[in-house]
Amino acid sequence: MHSRTFNPNQNSQDKQSIMATILQNLPKECSLTKIEYEGPRIALHSNKPEFLLNNNQVLSNIVNLIKKRIVLRLDESIRKNESEVTKIIEKQIPKEAGFTDILFDPALGEATVFVRKINHIVSKDDKITNKLINQTGWKLNFRKTPRSMSLLKEINKITNKNSESRTQFYKRVGETIFREKLDPNVEASLISLGGFAEIGRSSMILTTNESNILIDCGMNTYSNDPLLMFPRFDSIGVKPSEIDAIVLSHAHFDHTGFVPVLFKYGYNGPVYCTEPTSFLMYMLFREYIKRYKEKALYSEKEIEEVYSHLIYLNYNIVTDLSPDVKVTPYNSGHILGSSSFHFHLGNGDHNFVYTGDLKFGKSCYLDNATWNYPRVETLLIEATNGGREDTFPSREDATEKLISSINVAIKDKSTVLIPTQLIGTSQELIITLDQLIKQKKIEKCKIHVDRLIIDANSIHESYTEFLNKEVHQNIVSGDYNPFRSKNLNIIDIFDEKKDLDPGIILLPSSMLQCLHSIDYLKKVIHKPSNMIIFICNQMNGTVGKSIIDRQKEISINNTKYSIGCKIETIYSFNSHSDFNQLNAYISRLKPKLRKILVNHSERHKAQNFASYSSKVHNIPTQYQLNQEASRIL
Repeated sequence: MHSRTFNPNQNSQDKQSIMATILQNLPKECSLTKIEYEGPRIALHSNKPEFLLNNNQVLSNIVNLIKKRIVLRLDESIRKNESEVTKIIEKQIPKEAGFTDILFDPALGEATVFVRKINHIVSKDDKITNKLINQTGWKLNFRKTPRSMSLLKEINKITNKNSESRTQFYKRVGETIFREKLDPNVEASLISLGGFAEIGRSSMILTTNESNILIDCGMNTYSNDPLLMFPRFDSIGVKPSEIDAIVLSHAHFDHTGFVPVLFKYGYNGPVYCTEPTSFLMYMLFREYIKRYKEKALYSEKEIEEVYSHLIYLNYNIVTDLSPDVKVTPYNSGHILGSSSFHFHLGNGDHNFVYTGDLKFGKSCYLDNATWNYPRVETLLIEATNGGREDTFPSREDATEKLISSINVAIKDKSTVLIPTQLIGTSQELIITLDQLIKQKKIEKCKIHVDRLIIDANSIHESYTEFLNKEVHQNIVSGDYNPFRSKNLNIIDIFDEKKDLDPGIILLPSSMLQCLHSIDYLKKVIHKPSNMIIFICNQMNGTVGKSIIDRQKEISINNTKYSIGCKIETIYSFNSHSDFNQLNAYISRLKPKLRKILVNHSERHKAQNFASYSSKVHNIPTQYQLNQEASRIL
């Protein structure tokens, strides 16, 4: 681990040099009021909105000179108060756009305006936006109003409550990032804390002479053993306060679930992720507390701490994490906002890519994972489906099987239960099934979904730019919004006495472990014409795994149940790459890699994939165990 001896005078000199360069290259009419750090960016505050709107080229030139990210902010002195801004918005936005709400972020001087028909704003070529920025003194972002605003408002309430502390936090983070390097040499190692030769609790530390960057920080709720549930911070002696930054690849709990615990025990630094990731993981944090109650490892207080320390990342944009580490997120194709991270170490000394959870294959709602990086020397790739047996049928063949399986049950007026992930496979299936029903390939039926899935869908509606081009354009234009389909029916309350309605039930419990899913499972399994379709691999020890292994009887909470319904598996719809797709991804990367590391896989599959990759791709490939370090530079 690195140790630091700060030289505050040197840090001050560096800052003065950067600020002097900015001032020398800004036009006099910019009316600059202050320059300050805003986390990994340098914020220029002006009291002239027109400068914010009309000087992109000037700013681009300065960025090229100082090699730092710059953001323009409007000075607080010209901002109208929130009620005035709301009145102006209501008056100026075209009625056909359907203004519904506005959420303010005083710490950044930004406001997000929600409208029912976003195409009426997008089509105006920024004229409406520019006019409103001039009138309000706030930087405005426009988004489509989702079916539910509750999640967005909850997080906005937290960030507003902590506006002052967030402003100071951004300055502190900036001072740390833009300090002088302590050591001209660059060395880097990757220490595995969880999710290596296993699935669950993904976490690792990228450590250099200058910094400790924590990459993902998940929890494994399928185990009761603390040594298997949590990242193994105990094995490396790194205190939460010694971590410089947390970078999260996507929202799933096995990649984010332990983050609030770090704040409970002393972490006070930045958490970097894409904006959709922040909203989706909030749902999972909240559900964890609801499920485990007093046994939960953290409370609302720690969740609030996480959201007071968030800094958003954007795809394809370089962000400084520390004096010697930069990161660029790219679409990983896994779920909404999921990222593969390209780490740039030192002054171009080494380029390291962590794929995160990866989908390098067809999806109904997301683009394929990005593969065309400028440079990569070391690759850390997930291998959930790293066994040679994990070769799935084509999407076309899988769709045909889905159609025929569901139609058999629907014609018998029966129920099809599909366990899914709350985030990812739920949305993939909603779009797939809705289109097949509209095309009359599947018999007309209802798609019954848990209200939690509707909440997750709402984030997808508002962040359509993270969806693939077709779905994005359909939602923005108003032509087709699969998340508002009339075929969707919300399940509000489970009625133990009532029989299940015929149709398709999507339950947000991919391995049938949650209490709510068990209630539905018990109603489905006794009827021979009912069906369960699994689309995700099942972990050992889960209810889903017992069913897939064709056990005629399963035990739930010490009660035994006979399995009488039909069982099908159709894995082509899941959100991970299969064996062939993983290898296709490696083959695409240019120039040739020097080293491949494998994680996020059962041990025998990680072994298989590492061995195959070494031989076929002729690249040294190894799988790491937890609590091991690998020198990458």
